[in-house]
Amino acid sequence: MTDRIPPFEAKDVARHYATLAPTYSARANRACTIAYGELVSSVLSEARRVLEIGAGATTHLPGLFARHKVAFDLSLSMLAAQRGPVGWSRVVGDGQSMPFREASFDGAYAINVLEHVPEPARLVGEVARILSPGGRFLAVTPNGDCAGLLDVLERLRLKLPEGPHRFLRAGDVACLGSPAFRVVRHRRFLALPLGPRPFVKLVDALIAGRRGRGLFQYVVLERQRGADGARA
Repeated sequence: MTDRIPPFEAKDVARHYATLAPTYSARANRACTIAYGELVSSVLSEARRVLEIGAGATTHLPGLFARHKVAFDLSLSMLAAQRGPVGWSRVVGDGQSMPFREASFDGAYAINVLEHVPEPARLVGEVARILSPGGRFLAVTPNGDCAGLLDVLERLRLKLPEGPHRFLRAGDVACLGSPAFRVVRHRRFLALPLGPRPFVKLVDALIAGRRGRGLFQYVVLERQRGADGARA
């Protein structure tokens, strides 16, 4: 992982997002939001009990047909900023120690969360615990191999301020699933998250991919049967 950012705690992250909550949805990158929603829908289309970790103000739960949905976030302010009819439970807590029973869900996802967790492996261990065997976990996070470019985009105000974070490189993300998970897919994407969706997808097809230059990356992990899902 990149180590230019000093250590931080969950309370620091909660404080940062409390300040962003009132304007977060309006300032979020539309191209990214659409791409994330498509990913969530494709990976978790068959899940019936879904947990969104770091749901924040722009939850993707409305696009899922699961019968049981939970929006989980470290920041009460972010959950309170969700708009429209809320057809799911909202729970405040730390992803490194989640208040759910073992095998409570068969699908979970975290969009731009891992980089804000002091110990990402602990969160993934918790996901393994609360997922049933065969359940899938989708995680999207900035591509730490492009940390310099991401910092420039933030300084130019082309992306929301990260606050306390530590970007994960592709190799870091690829190792997170062991031993409780099987890696189903891991790739970089969103090489140029600007413009209409067809254009964004075309650019990705040309220069993104596993060894491409996407500013973000995602991994799909499947909970293995009989694997140890205890907390890390």
